[in-house]
Amino acid sequence: MNVPRSHPASLLCIALTLTGAFSPALADDDDPPAPVLPPNPSRNVLIGSDSGLVQATGPLEQAEVVYSTLVSVPDATWLRLWFGDTTLSGDPAAEGAVIRIMSAADGGTQYLNAESLKQWSNSSAFFNGDTVLIDLIAHGKTGDSRLIIKSVTAGEPVYDSRSICDTVDDRVLSSRPDNARFMPAGCTAWLIDDANHTFLMAGHCGTANGVAQFNVPLSSTTGVVNSPLPEHQYAIEASSIQQLSGGVGNDWAYFGTFPNSNTGLTAKQAQGSFYQLAAVPPPVSGQSIRVTGYGTTSTPAPRTWSQVQKTHTGPYTSFATTTIRYRTDTTGGNSGSPVTDESTGLAIGIHTHGGCSSTGGSNAGTAVHNAGLQNALANPRGICRTGIATPSGDIFISSDLNNNFGALPVTGGSFGAIAQLGPAMQGLAFDRHAGNILGIDSARRLYTIDPGSGDTTQLGTVTATALTLTGLAFDPNARVIYAIAQSSGQLFSINATTLAATPIGAAQGGAIGGLDFDRLSNTLFGISDEGVTHLVRINVATGAQTLVGVLGAGATDCNGLAFNPATNTLYTINAVNGNFLSISPATGAATLIGDTSDLFGAAFGMAARDAAPVGCNADFDGDGDHGTDLDIEAFFACLGGNCCPTCASADYDDDGDTGTDLDIEAFFRVLGGGPC
Repeated sequence: MNVPRSHPASLLCIALTLTGAFSPALADDDDPPAPVLPPNPSRNVLIGSDSGLVQATGPLEQAEVVYSTLVSVPDATWLRLWFGDTTLSGDPAAEGAVIRIMSAADGGTQYLNAESLKQWSNSSAFFNGDTVLIDLIAHGKTGDSRLIIKSVTAGEPVYDSRSICDTVDDRVLSSRPDNARFMPAGCTAWLIDDANHTFLMAGHCGTANGVAQFNVPLSSTTGVVNSPLPEHQYAIEASSIQQLSGGVGNDWAYFGTFPNSNTGLTAKQAQGSFYQLAAVPPPVSGQSIRVTGYGTTSTPAPRTWSQVQKTHTGPYTSFATTTIRYRTDTTGGNSGSPVTDESTGLAIGIHTHGGCSSTGGSNAGTAVHNAGLQNALANPRGICRTGIATPSGDIFISSDLNNNFGALPVTGGSFGAIAQLGPAMQGLAFDRHAGNILGIDSARRLYTIDPGSGDTTQLGTVTATALTLTGLAFDPNARVIYAIAQSSGQLFSINATTLAATPIGAAQGGAIGGLDFDRLSNTLFGISDEGVTHLVRINVATGAQTLVGVLGAGATDCNGLAFNPATNTLYTINAVNGNFLSISPATGAATLIGDTSDLFGAAFGMAARDAAPVGCNADFDGDGDHGTDLDIEAFFACLGGNCCPTCASADYDDDGDTGTDLDIEAFFRVLGGGPC
């Protein structure tokens, strides 16, 4: 394959070096000087690489590199790419094109699809070294892609001053998993105990286009920062940001990040830890204060420790209004660090200002009970707030952009999280016989989900297709699992025992991301975002799609579908704005129920609770004794047309057909303790 190369790069250097120094030591009641951010000098280098329109020529199931280029900035210490008006073909939830970026220095690799590229604000993670290889990978039959690399930010060598209490920097290396280095500012951010386990930091650090980095490696021998692999880096979600840089005691930031673009996990899921916030700092009573963060170093501390996680304890010196003070070693880069009370382990503030020296003074931070900070925590935004409602109702959804599984009432309101799932689901379906939910993820792994607790059990991986399955439905009457591949419109049935997928008819095209089965009319419905978002009926024998109608109501990106037999209505969510919609099965017309204000992405599933069949009871004759000879006699008498007044129906499995082999199988399955 002939792979075009990038155009020669032209250089445009923009100095980003931040400078500053600490003033002499101050008394505890004096204001410390303005905070000093670590100097992370860099320059912007124009690239201007354009792949033009390119596409894969193989089958849909096959991915291939359709364009490749190198970006190199000699002697750069790190690189971060900025993309132009890039087009990635296909849907990001199914066989969509991806950008693969790999560092020549350490092999660190990041994958970005159309959704995650937007989440990263058309930028990349931070890569070590001065050279990266960029590949554009696409699947056949998905159309044209175009990759434009506009520029690259290139890091340069750094070094910094300090704010150390007494004469020696006593900080030691540490590895708390809930601390992150926030780039490019070089500050410290940390996971907290809010509903979605998001971040606090200092407001003066700035948040625009920021990246939270965990598991940060040692710096170079000259103090140049090294970044962790891309699977440990998280892009900030802009709508979540609340911050204030109001000086000592009033300097804070609260925000969330998107799931990692490689692993799909949230920061909390990957790191498994977070800080507990105190309600208010305690009065000073001889406590030790710990500050853990990513400060710079200066002699005699080794430069390899610069902007690497370090920790130190020192005396708690004062607490007044919303300012806490302590003689604990910090330097530029510690801004934003958690200030914890060693006696309780609780975080009592955010480190923001230096002031220590060899002769006295103290460092200072914003106390956790700061009114502005508390107001932000009580009124989270964006990814910090999604799923925070109390879970209720019969519509189940998985997953929002925090990988939450939860519920939503049909009358409207916000989505309430029940549990955070490791796998982000592409489709959900309710199995009324077993009383649980079936879910499928992007790797075609099939799960059962307990609707009460969110506990998942992996059943295995669906085989006999390589396509991503984005919709899931269950026909409780025939006990058939259906799935659809959004990229081709191919309908499949899935064997519940072997998990083998069998194609039904030919691929029909369309962009169906949501699927569900109406057991009242024995109809399989799909929702397609191809062109104008519309509802279709799908023939379960041939896979043929019949247009029902256009949703309207501003619907443009609906990736889940749920049929609720209690209301004889279909439901979906428009991912673009979080609007919750009801859909008429007869016309396809959508009606706005309400704005959930929750965040849903390119892939999520929906399912509606469906009550278990009324006959599914081993006490068939209703005498209070379960599974006795009398129950068996009553069941067969009922099959013969002689049902007792207290007996369950001869349509034991409630599928609309009375006295069939399926009714008999269901009855004896329940007698044996199994699901109906």
